[in-house]
Amino acid sequence: MKEYLLAVGNTTLTEATLSNLKSVEYQWVRTLYVEGYADEQINHYIRTCFGGDDLFADLFRKVALSQESLYVLLRHLGCAPSSREL
Repeated sequence: MKEYLLAVGNTTLTEATLSNLKSVEYQWVRTLYVEGYADEQINHYIRTCFGGDDLFADLFRKVALSQESLYVLLRHLGCAPSSREL
């Protein structure tokens, strides 16, 4: 299986990382939340560390916190199964 570096908004995470809800990146976001960081702060750190646009950061945080579907995040980045060209 090929891993692609996602180019949307210069996001530096691979599809494999994004699809793994147990990845250290998602766990890090959950830790920030538990430590009391505000949504805007967490989004800022996501953009700083992983790139992407404001919507990417918001969706990534929500996926990490089980507030949004992983599919919605992948669709935003153009790598959801229904978004791919066959």
